[in-house]
Amino acid sequence: MKLDEFEIRFDNARGVFAAGQHVSGHVVVKLTKPMKMRCIELHFEGRAKSHWEVRQGRSKTDYRAGENYITENITLFGTGQSSTEHPSGYHSYPFRLLLSETLPSSFEGRRGYVRYFCKATINRPWKFDEHIKRAFTVIHHLDLNAVPTAAMPLWGEKEATIEGCCCTSGTLHASLTLNKTGYVPGEPIDYTVEINNQSDSDVMGLELDLKQTVKYTGYSDSIFSSGHPKFHTKVDNFPLYNGPFFVRKNCTERLSKSICVPALPPSKLDGCGIIDITYLIVMQPIMRWSSLRIEKEIIIGTIPLQSPIGAPPPFSEVALDGLTSPSAPPEDFMMPPPYQEPPPSYEESVFGRVEIRDENDDGHTEGLQSWAPSYPYYHWDPNTRHFQMVATTHGTVGDSATPNPPITTQPMGLQDQSGDAFPPCPPYNQL
Repeated sequence: MKLDEFEIRFDNARGVFAAGQHVSGHVVVKLTKPMKMRCIELHFEGRAKSHWEVRQGRSKTDYRAGENYITENITLFGTGQSSTEHPSGYHSYPFRLLLSETLPSSFEGRRGYVRYFCKATINRPWKFDEHIKRAFTVIHHLDLNAVPTAAMPLWGEKEATIEGCCCTSGTLHASLTLNKTGYVPGEPIDYTVEINNQSDSDVMGLELDLKQTVKYTGYSDSIFSSGHPKFHTKVDNFPLYNGPFFVRKNCTERLSKSICVPALPPSKLDGCGIIDITYLIVMQPIMRWSSLRIEKEIIIGTIPLQSPIGAPPPFSEVALDGLTSPSAPPEDFMMPPPYQEPPPSYEESVFGRVEIRDENDDGHTEGLQSWAPSYPYYHWDPNTRHFQMVATTHGTVGDSATPNPPITTQPMGLQDQSGDAFPPCPPYNQL
């Protein structure tokens, strides 16, 4: 075969780029003999899709939506019209494409996705075209320093009446405290749970989960559809703590621990109009006759707070007629400096890998392999209470001069609402 090598190589070997930066690299072609072709073309595509179905008896209604973000073609060799002979040997064709600042972050979900890829094609006359395809990750940064509530601690409490098999057996009072509201992947969530058990039953354990809720938007394909959007949510739980926490009757106990945030997409998924992401910390005591739950929403960003963990918010709070209101910032208040240091590594999404083959790929499309987006992951040093930089030289995402630490994967798995490991994201050609 004349074609010995055909490959897309990003200048950033991690294949991770920030919105507003350039995707750059080279398409490598190695021929053992000259080859006739019309052109070598590189196609960029970025899109979001959502899809789910609702069954009622024998009928089925599909709901779908889509958004296109990138559709660009770059001709690397030839004109695409007349045939020309490409010389043999090793050839490297550079490419460079500016990403819009409004692009949403890459995301893989069970009912939709946000996905970016480039596909190089050797257009051959009277023969099958050759294709090579490679996906890449786009990060739309969510800077926690720009979120006013990110540094504020969270606190919630609930009291429930415990109903026994035949009568009331007392009350259960629980509280949950989180050291702040905004986190980045790799950063620890410091939490404290306190339970005052004034019932006749013992609390046997505790469940604390990080709950991701993804809201998909779609439109019906039915001829009777009103044209209004419909919504579908999927909830997945990441267990932060699931173990013993014994609280005897008429006793009070406290549990304080830390757990790191896994590699997850940022909250909101800014830039995408059909997929929205929120995160909750959910606490539930394990106890007979009790369904007490405390839920507090947190924010997962991509750029961490520059102030120390647990620092008070920059604006003081004053009590006004029993209400708490933020005061104006002092005149000498300084906004946090712009983010300078990049994260030390990127880790594959905790949701795992999927196939990136779609309806436009055929048997002559190479490079189709399981793939997952990678998100900024910060390594926390518990001794210094600061982020640990694992590389000696740093640059920005997409900087070709930056050494590229390897992308690592996380063995941890998420669970669905039932507590079972959820099925992998469906192949893209099923959406």
